[in-house]
Amino acid sequence: MLVEVLYAVDFICGLLRHHNDNDTAAPGSSDKVATFRRKLDDRIRAHYRGHWHPKAPERGSAYRCLRIVRRQIDPLIAGAGREAGLTELELLAMLPADLTLWVDPDEVCVRFGEDGSVGVIYGGKNAGSDSDPDDSAMSSTSTDYSSEADSDRSSPETVLPSAADLRPVIMPTN
Repeated sequence: MLVEVLYAVDFICGLLRHHNDNDTAAPGSSDKVATFRRKLDDRIRAHYRGHWHPKAPERGSAYRCLRIVRRQIDPLIAGAGREAGLTELELLAMLPADLTLWVDPDEVCVRFGEDGSVGVIYGGKNAGSDSDPDDSAMSSTSTDYSSEADSDRSSPETVLPSAADLRPVIMPTN
């Protein structure tokens, strides 16, 4: 679970950084994004506990979905923003108006817009595995981030996949 959550958090923070890079960022905004990253990671991991099913990845997918739609931000994102000193209006200004992010065992997918195609941000190597190797690390209640780890992810290019890296997801039909 930790890997999938990290990809989701990196993706969202990459969008915030991308906005700040293209705009005149307010003083301290990079500190707010770093705090937001830690708070969002903690909130998502706590929220997903008990709702992570590696043997049945589709189970609980709606519960693990993060959405921004019609100027309403997912409560996990909004709460992390508040804790980092970012208002919902600031988040709405920096994030897409309509974003859906599915965080499932061995896969993280994104869709921009209600009718947009689905792209894969992360496709795990253990698809179909019976166990989640990340669960052993779940006992930690907070995520430790080092400045070295953050510097590796400091630009949107290292976080956001290029269009060529996204592949469509074919959803089964009944």
